[in-house]
Amino acid sequence: MNGTIDLLNVGDGDAIILSLSKEEDNLVIVIDGGENRHYLSKVKPILEQRLKEKGKTAPDIVVATHYDSDHIGGLIPLIEDYIGGISEVWVHRSPELSRQALQIFESRQDLQHLKSRDEFLFEGKLMSINSNIKEEAIMSKSNFVIESLKQLDTFLGKIPVDKVKHVYSGYSPNGWPEIKVLGPTEDFYNSLFPNSKTLGELIVEETIDYMSEGLANYHKRFTELANYGDNPCDALKTEASAKLTPTNKASIIISLDKENDRFLFTGDAGITSFKEIPDWKNQLKNLFWLKIPHHGSDNNISTEIIDIMKPKFADSSGDRHQDNHVLGCISKNNRSQQFPRSTKNGSDLLINI
Repeated sequence: MNGTIDLLNVGDGDAIILSLSKEEDNLVIVIDGGENRHYLSKVKPILEQRLKEKGKTAPDIVVATHYDSDHIGGLIPLIEDYIGGISEVWVHRSPELSRQALQIFESRQDLQHLKSRDEFLFEGKLMSINSNIKEEAIMSKSNFVIESLKQLDTFLGKIPVDKVKHVYSGYSPNGWPEIKVLGPTEDFYNSLFPNSKTLGELIVEETIDYMSEGLANYHKRFTELANYGDNPCDALKTEASAKLTPTNKASIIISLDKENDRFLFTGDAGITSFKEIPDWKNQLKNLFWLKIPHHGSDNNISTEIIDIMKPKFADSSGDRHQDNHVLGCISKNNRSQQFPRSTKNGSDLLINI
């Protein structure tokens, strides 16, 4: 097997194109698409080039690792352009939540005083948890969640039911055992999004990063980062201290094996996500290449996880979310052959397999 991986620069977001060949078979996979605005300028030109090289008119598989708009937004116009030739779309959906989001989003268009309506904004509960949270931040975050759910609803509405694949740990596309879904398991996903969960509860959970803010916590974290000395691994969070939303935890994690080399695509998965993979230590041991999760954020990977993965090569799709001590810690593992590269310098990254 040989091919290429295009890690496109879409800021703090993911847009990845896998173009693979073995014997007489070719496979093109798109993993996430960045924001909607990135599709025509960033994603489609490279995708068209890879499709032409493989003699295809559409990607075979499209993956929405999770429904944050910086991952799923650019997939909506992609589906519009190519759905006739796409074989599978890997996505997880929460139809009840999508329906609630769509109704609430449309209702908001006619509301002039959003801040007075706790049933729409949910900031009352958030403000009671932490009085240092700014109302503007809460509004921005809740709008982001609802817009992402609305995009998920739009995305699913454009895909024939028989092409939608709710993939969980152990799934591989037909004829390509080299590609495998490692996570989430169905049980782990359902624990994050039980049927009883309401939209309000989801938004409260999705605003976990704001809940942990405040001057005291900010000062404590600033001090930790300023004093980690020569070892960037000392600045990484643990599973207990990391703050990650259910949506990110539910990211689809995919491995690609070429002989004894494993490439790992992580979406915005976090420490718990990795540990929920069956036989996770063996599955993640001594990686050849790692797509650093969540654009290099220190909420998503720990020293413990890095000590298991020990990637020879690693790349980050980060911008403002990228924490340089994450890249520094990865580079210190004794198998590292290259300081992690990043799209932060404005470039796309091309990996030859």
